Amino acid sequence: MVVKGEASRARTPICQPANRTVPHRREVFIKKLEHKVSRGQYRLLNNRHVTQCTWVSFLVTLTWLLGSNPASSVEPVVIPPGNSEKCAEALSAGQRQVSLQGLPPSFSLLNWNVEKAKDPSLVSEFAELARLSDLIFLQEAVPLKKTQTVIEQSLFEAFVRGYVQNEVETGVLTLARTPHLVHCQLLATEPWLRTPKATSVTLYPLADSDETLLTVNLHAVNFSFGVKAYQEQLDKAAELIRGHEGPVIFGGDLNTWSDRRQGVLDSLANELGLIPIPFSPDHRTTQFGKPLDHLFVRGLAWQSTKTKEVSTSDHNPLLATLRREDP
Repeated sequence: MVVKGEASRARTPICQPANRTVPHRREVFIKKLEHKVSRGQYRLLNNRHVTQCTWVSFLVTLTWLLGSNPASSVEPVVIPPGNSEKCAEALSAGQRQVSLQGLPPSFSLLNWNVEKAKDPSLVSEFAELARLSDLIFLQEAVPLKKTQTVIEQSLFEAFVRGYVQNEVETGVLTLARTPHLVHCQLLATEPWLRTPKATSVTLYPLADSDETLLTVNLHAVNFSFGVKAYQEQLDKAAELIRGHEGPVIFGGDLNTWSDRRQGVLDSLANELGLIPIPFSPDHRTTQFGKPLDHLFVRGLAWQSTKTKEVSTSDHNPLLATLRREDP
């Protein structure tokens, strides 16, 4: 979908190699973008792995598929990393906030580590999956600025920057058709590489309900001998889940490639009353024979689940249709 009056421009390629960009036109284009994009900023970047055209096409296509959402009447509260107490306070206040819109009683969820969108074919594959999704968890997501052909309120996004290489930011990205009330950004550090791993915590209103949905989209630390850093990262998320009274979704690329890591995750899930969503047939990506990606729920039931084998990423996407449990 394009902004009214921009249909003709949408047919013209708006991407070109950086060395062919006329400096003056480039500056004007950037200024226009900065003027038009007021929230959920995406950075348009280009390196050997990520092309401008691939990711511009990604957002344009995704916007067309998901349609245009109405602007949120209340701006979300955003808590940057290193403010756990403020995050807990904001989530508590958000649970008491009244909203006229929210996620429906039954909704669809997509979880996928997109491997920095290295494969150009991922765009169309992701768009196909996203069209059927109300809520999306992405890991190793690459953000970029929206173009003039994208309707600003078509998606409500919550991005947390993690690793940065060659000026390209990657992190976790949560997308939804419903605006979030609160967004908390959490960071952990890889013990060996000393690079950040991100977690996005979002609070959503639920249609026809006084409850709110807490979502935790986490990309777990990976390279460590023991499980201390892994435990600490999960504990930060668990602390916020403990304070929430409504439904919860916890998931992402949890890097459970060892029995000890899986044990830490299972123990925490049991304490918090989180139920693992099963997948059959199970095509989740594995390492050492163990699945890496997981989805857990509390106060929700699954109507259907699915995994899809793909060649566009080193992880296969997880899909689930969820419904609220009767109180």
